[in-house]
Amino acid sequence: MENKKDLPRRALGKGLSSLIRPPSTPPPREEIEARDLPVTTLPHGALRPNPLQPRKTREPHHMEELTQSIKEHGIIQPIVVRLKDGYYEIVAGERRWRAAHKANLTHVPVVVQEVSDERLLEIALVENIQREDLNPIELAMAYKTLAETLRLNHDEIASRTGKDRSSVTNALRLLQLSPAVMTMVSTGALSPGHGRVLLRIEEPARQRDVAGRACDGKMTVRQLEDYIGVAQPKKSREPKPEAAPDPNVKAAISHLEQALGTKVRVVEKTQGKGRIEIDYYSVDDLNRIYELIAGDAELR
Repeated sequence: MENKKDLPRRALGKGLSSLIRPPSTPPPREEIEARDLPVTTLPHGALRPNPLQPRKTREPHHMEELTQSIKEHGIIQPIVVRLKDGYYEIVAGERRWRAAHKANLTHVPVVVQEVSDERLLEIALVENIQREDLNPIELAMAYKTLAETLRLNHDEIASRTGKDRSSVTNALRLLQLSPAVMTMVSTGALSPGHGRVLLRIEEPARQRDVAGRACDGKMTVRQLEDYIGVAQPKKSREPKPEAAPDPNVKAAISHLEQALGTKVRVVEKTQGKGRIEIDYYSVDDLNRIYELIAGDAELR
């Protein structure tokens, strides 16, 4: 008869297959789908952080809360790692690993998986986006990296991360701000709403000046809108048709947006004239759109 005391314990780990699901199903917030993966214990120093980690800043009070929780309850959810160059690189759970160090844990529970570099980046980005503690500029950069690395359009990014498309698009627009204004948004001196209003000012120096005035005067978004409306040099505006939008034009816009995977606008002028505006968010995105349009033209 076996002596159960002599048998090694085998625990069940947590997999990452639920982190990114097909576009029709929003992904969950954590890698919590149970799988038959063994949990092992490794020295804290055997682990290394993911160099592709999108989070650049950390909230001290959040880390203190996690550290206290680990002191009281230990690490409940194992850290997911991959073996690379003789050490273990963290795939998911870097905050737990850092908090474990602050809690003076010498060993941590881990699940070892085989993960490619591309998959590692995708997991790190999506995990942090879902955690909702990135600042607005870090979030926008995470979306941009997903778009460029995995060649995803805004709809696909929204599906992978469980966000709505407009949130993705609005976040990416913040990257068009001047570097100084982006810093104000990333530190919380200005809100993303302020940032989007400031995009109306194209000249970087003036944009910085107005942003500084908004910070100093503690302007609300509405006050900033009013200020820019008064302070901006008047530009000649193209006449807008008063009639309701042509349903055929609306249908054409919808079809173009679905085909190109980005925002499309039709600016109607008089006498049946107008122009089509197509948004892009990086050089790669521009090339992708060009290939779609040029390829379709060649087929015709």
